[in-house]
Amino acid sequence: MSGGAAGYNEKAKTNNWPALCDASVAFSHPDLRRLLGLWRKQVKGGIPLRRDMIPRVLKPFHADIAIWERVIEGGKRRWRALQMGASIAQILGDYTGKFLDEVLLPEFLPRWLTALDAALADGTPLRFLGRTDTNAMSFLIGEYFVAPLIADDGSASLVLAAGRFTGGRTWEGVLAEAHKALGL
Repeated sequence: MSGGAAGYNEKAKTNNWPALCDASVAFSHPDLRRLLGLWRKQVKGGIPLRRDMIPRVLKPFHADIAIWERVIEGGKRRWRALQMGASIAQILGDYTGKFLDEVLLPEFLPRWLTALDAALADGTPLRFLGRTDTNAMSFLIGEYFVAPLIADDGSASLVLAAGRFTGGRTWEGVLAEAHKALGL
């Protein structure tokens, strides 16, 4: 199985996840387009350094972002939330300082791990669409910006994420619209 966006979509289809990864990063929400522009402005050598994405730079997005860290323990990868803004935590749950495998229901964990891994595998920002199945918010559809960052130790082990959420639309309708827009 391939990694990155293609691997994510393959797993989403196989596992019937209500989610899609769009490598074209054709964001609908203007805030996510601005965050993409900011990420691209900070690029030095392919992926921005975490230390360049300081609070002053991220201030317009602070409430809406999360920063995730991939940790390898005993050969097993785990993802920990280093930071979660108030708005995204209200929708997804506040996991600051916690590992995903400690807080997510087992049926949601593979989808989250695969999304975070996809951003590191592609080394570039990705756009995700998906039903928000955590924190009793499955009536919301999210559009997510997910992009790698370089940690202080020089490793590509961090992911910056942000989301915008809407209600009143079915996942099937959003998916059909996305497939049409992407020519799928």
